[in-house]
Amino acid sequence: MNKISLNNILIISFVILSIIIATIIWPILNLNFSNFTQSTGAITNQGYSTDSDTIRYIVFISLPLITLLISLIYFEKTNLRKFNELIKFPEDSIKINIKIFFFFILFLFFLIIEFFSLQLPSHQIDTFHDGELFSVTKNAILKKSFFIDTYTIHGFSDIFYPFLFWKIFSQESVGAGRLFFFFLIFLLKIFTIALSYQLTKFSSVKNKEIFFIILSLILISLSEYRVPMNFSYFSYRDIFIILFLIFFSKIYLMNGSNTISNIFIGVIPSIALLMHIDTGTFLYVLLILHIFFLVINKKLNEILIILLSIFITWSFLLFILGYNEIINFLQNAITIILSMDYLHGIAYPDPFTSIFDNKNGMRATRGLLLQVTAGLFVVYHFLINSKNYSKNSKIFFIFLFFLSFIMYKNALGRSDSYHIRMSNDLPILINVFFLLNFFLKFFEEKIKLQLNHVVAICFAVLSFTLTYIQKVDFKNLTSIKNNYSKLISLPDKHFVDRDKYNFIMDYKILTKNDKCFQNFTDDLILLYLLNKPSCSKFVASWLASPTSLQKEYIAAIKKMKPTYILYESNYFKVDDISMSKRLTEVNAYILNNYEIFKVTKNFKILKILN
Repeated sequence: MNKISLNNILIISFVILSIIIATIIWPILNLNFSNFTQSTGAITNQGYSTDSDTIRYIVFISLPLITLLISLIYFEKTNLRKFNELIKFPEDSIKINIKIFFFFILFLFFLIIEFFSLQLPSHQIDTFHDGELFSVTKNAILKKSFFIDTYTIHGFSDIFYPFLFWKIFSQESVGAGRLFFFFLIFLLKIFTIALSYQLTKFSSVKNKEIFFIILSLILISLSEYRVPMNFSYFSYRDIFIILFLIFFSKIYLMNGSNTISNIFIGVIPSIALLMHIDTGTFLYVLLILHIFFLVINKKLNEILIILLSIFITWSFLLFILGYNEIINFLQNAITIILSMDYLHGIAYPDPFTSIFDNKNGMRATRGLLLQVTAGLFVVYHFLINSKNYSKNSKIFFIFLFFLSFIMYKNALGRSDSYHIRMSNDLPILINVFFLLNFFLKFFEEKIKLQLNHVVAICFAVLSFTLTYIQKVDFKNLTSIKNNYSKLISLPDKHFVDRDKYNFIMDYKILTKNDKCFQNFTDDLILLYLLNKPSCSKFVASWLASPTSLQKEYIAAIKKMKPTYILYESNYFKVDDISMSKRLTEVNAYILNNYEIFKVTKNFKILKILN
């Protein structure tokens, strides 16, 4: 065994050992519980510190990366890049023209065929997830305002997405709203092809067309047409992430001198923050790091363009929405960021040891390992002085891994299988890129694989056909217009079970003199079905658990004085916690001022005391 092989074995062994150590100390890292928002959720009832999972995660990911760094310094010191090189902005541009027009058209053709052959979402309504969209939008429409009178969990997307398609089709229906999310997923798939094209330029293989085809197929497969619970690896919530990375990658392909891209990386996080609070926050953190890197390299023109684009974007939003809307949005965003872990948190399963006793244990362990391997790939190639990857690609992937690293906070906050799965998108992307590059380069060097354009086309046609042939429902293709028109025009009662529909009809009659609807349950779809505004801005009452918001909630009830309050629903409870336990102050006020009026099979109604 030669020295190089021995060193590689030792480095791998030390990294594996560091993962074992990180696993052992995971449960030891336990912080004291604190809840400064005074919110109530499953995790606060356990007295569990959400910060513990964050610290554990940082240690678990950092320890193998630090071990790799130390090992490389010790065993590969002569092969490492100098520190000045690591922080220097790449001066070269990567000008590679990949002939992808045919492949893009082919991708687009198959995506369109798939889209129009889909089984449309006419299934029964999800009272919570459909409700947090359609009822929020309906409330904003009825009150003719956005954040002033409506508190959202995700941001403006909760209001804007259904509203836009309702306007396009002149039809306020569940079907029209759901169809828009299918359209967003379709756009997402197209954007992933554009991102794949940009990433292909960073690869070091000769057969870049094959690289592009395989990478595109993999990325497209990571998003699925599911509504309202879209927990694909890439969901419609990731549209702004993909768009940002398309332009961000172009900056590192073009030596930072691309004005259009610099404008867009300032605009996209600003709009993303408004639309999806968490996504925008992550992008802004990455952008701040990028600007710091530009400052080190004295790229003043690029910094000025980015800052100016941010300023103009927010000035435009301020002009369009108004000062009060923006202020209320910022208050909404800050409160959600500070309280969401307490409201909706689930403890992250211990890596490896939880696999057999926690239903989310396997996925949680896999998520951490994907993040670790992604980091190992990136850090290794960033530090090693090799020609496999350009300086441009090395720096870009450092930023991409940083984004992947901080976005995993979503999985740490709500550690169920769905949210962990969604947080694996960028780790999978990074791993796939480096593994695909390795294997294609291996075939090129070992068996002298060199494919011409014609062979690439044949490979693409065969791959696309095999991938999509099982997804296409040819029966749906023959009646496209009828299927879509039918979904859009389906009456809402089609999506609701008979008991709930009958209750809605009765409740409309009962509350005909009330100007607003006070819903103290997690049955969020009711406001939309009743077509009546909320008495408070909290369409989703459970979000008002922080004590400061409970006071605002009580003030709204005092002001509006609804005759009736829907107090309980048996359809759904977030984490099986009743609203009376989440909003104790509001509940106390309600019980002091309202009495039981009627109890049905699934609902309890209260009436104001005379």
